[in-house]
Parts: sequence; structure tokens; C-alpha cells
Amino acid sequence: MKNQPVISLTVVALLCGLHDPITAEETRFRFLATGDAPYSAEQDTQYRQLLQQAAREDFAFLLHVGDIKAQSEPCSDEGFEAIADLFRQHPAPVVYTPGDNEWTDCHGVGADPIERLDKLRQLFFQDPGVLRLQQLGARFQSQQPEFSRFVENYRFTKAGVMFVVLHICGSQNNRRVDDAPSMNEFAQRSAANQVFLRAAFAEAIKQDVPGVAVIIHANPDFENGAEEGFHRFLETMRVSLEQYRKPVVCIHGDTHYYRIDKPLKSANGQLYLHFTRMEVFGSPNVAGVAVTVDRNDPEVFQYQPYYLGKSDAVHTTSQATPAADRRRGLLQRLLRRR
Repeated sequence: MKNQPVISLTVVALLCGLHDPITAEETRFRFLATGDAPYSAEQDTQYRQLLQQAAREDFAFLLHVGDIKAQSEPCSDEGFEAIADLFRQHPAPVVYTPGDNEWTDCHGVGADPIERLDKLRQLFFQDPGVLRLQQLGARFQSQQPEFSRFVENYRFTKAGVMFVVLHICGSQNNRRVDDAPSMNEFAQRSAANQVFLRAAFAEAIKQDVPGVAVIIHANPDFENGAEEGFHRFLETMRVSLEQYRKPVVCIHGDTHYYRIDKPLKSANGQLYLHFTRMEVFGSPNVAGVAVTVDRNDPEVFQYQPYYLGKSDAVHTTSQATPAADRRRGLLQRLLRRR
């Protein structure tokens, strides 16, 4: 018999320290979701143009779900700093979570992944001027002494809707069984993620928020749950979805395939109808998704593809059919390694 999930004293302490203010006056806003780009000089130009276009609109913030470079490119300070400068110059706050190309996969180009992770944390999260998350009232897991290293895990509430940003990346979430330092890093970060996610949903229930957005980089294989690097995340999501019955969206990247669907089932095979997955575009397509958040809308979240020079009609369902998703399964797994 499996142990029933409980909220530990650590989680209770986390809840006591992180209360999200709700702005009663605001009920509706938009943000732009992007990720898995830019992967080349040409894409860098296109991405900058996309952000320049977005800057002229009413987006409350920019979201980048990770993979700010191609896997084969050097994991250099200069590359990181170029994207950090781009984020710093964007007029709206930037919600960012690291992808695998930034650090996990850096051993493939002769760099130390753990050292690169330290650099990412320093450059993007320890300098508040880069992302300007304080403008969103972000609460960081690192505010708790026992989780001080996890500066990239944070949450905020806007128009009463909760956003939870977790560091869960592709390439098996750095679960490299042949590398002891990586396995140690994975275990500690995975444990921190679960504590933070459980605490966030406990707070969402307590505050009776109208919706929750969970933001990660990885495609955690919602349909099959076969990859061990994501088992604990999926378990925690299922527990949370049983307890919190209002709209929840998981926004991620990793497999470079824009879609909006309902892929997650309970342990007994029941579809979680109040859960939606939205995956952003990715290389070679440099585009975004304009997400409208309306606390008075029963669905809370609406999605609209956002391109350079145009945007299409609002989409509330996937661009793909289940059959198409199955046909693309192999391609997605290959793309996961890029």
C-alpha cells in the first residue's frame, strides 16, 4: 500500500512564509508565452523582432519556458549574457525557467553542467534587474533557508490566478544514472520541486484562487509517464488535481510542438477534465502564444498563436488530433534530445 501524501512541517513552514496577495481590482490580463528559441543567428533576429512587436502591445509579462540556445552551441557566459541583456531590455517583466540546453546537456560541448547551472542562477535570478520578478510580487522558494539554492523556483498571483514556476527540464531532468553528481543534483532539486508544488496548491486551495498555471520546461510525458526523471512531478500533479478542482494549465516546451490538449489521467484512468497542457512553439518556428487570463471566465485561460506580423483566431483546443500526437511520438522523443 502506498503511503498517503501528507504536508510536512517543512511545507507548513513554507506556506507560512509565502502568502500571495490578491489584487481585487484586476480581473483580466494577457501574457506572451515563448520558448525553445533562439537556436541560431537567424532565429535570434526573429526572436528579437517578436519581442519588439510584443513590446507595443498590452502583455503583462513575457514568458520563456527555457532552452535559450541550441544544444550544439557552446554553453558560454557570453551566450547567457546576451539573452540576459535581451530580457533586461524588454519593457515587461520576464518569467523564465531554465531548459536542458542551458546546462544539463552542456557536457556534450565540453562544459560542466553543475557549474553552468550555478552560472544561470547567478546571472538570471540573483540580479533582480534581469527578470524584474519583483514587479509581479514573486515569492521565491529560496526565501526558506533549507531551499536557499533554488532561486529559480517561484510563484506569484495576478488577477487572483496563481502562477507556479518549477525547474523541471528536458533530458530526463538531469537524471543521469551514470553520473553521481548529476544524480545528487537531480534528487535534491526534485525533492525541492515537490515541496514547492504541494505548498503552492495548498495555498491555492486556502485562497480559493480561480485557476493555477504550472510552468516548467520539460515535456514530462503526461500521456505515458514512462520517464523516471518526471515520475515525482506527475505523482504530485495527480494528488494536487484531486484536491484542487478548478482550472489548471501546465505550460511547457521541450518538444517544439504547439498544442493545447488534456493528456493527464488519474491512476485509475479517469481524465482530469480541469487540467490542460499548453506547449509553446519551438525551433525552427519562432513564435509565441498570447495567453489571456480572465478570472471571471469559467475556463480562466484562453490561447492565441502569436506570430511576427499577425495572430490567428483564439484557440481553446489542440491544433493536433490524438492520432496525430501518436504519430509524432517518435519525433517528440528525438526532439527532446536537441
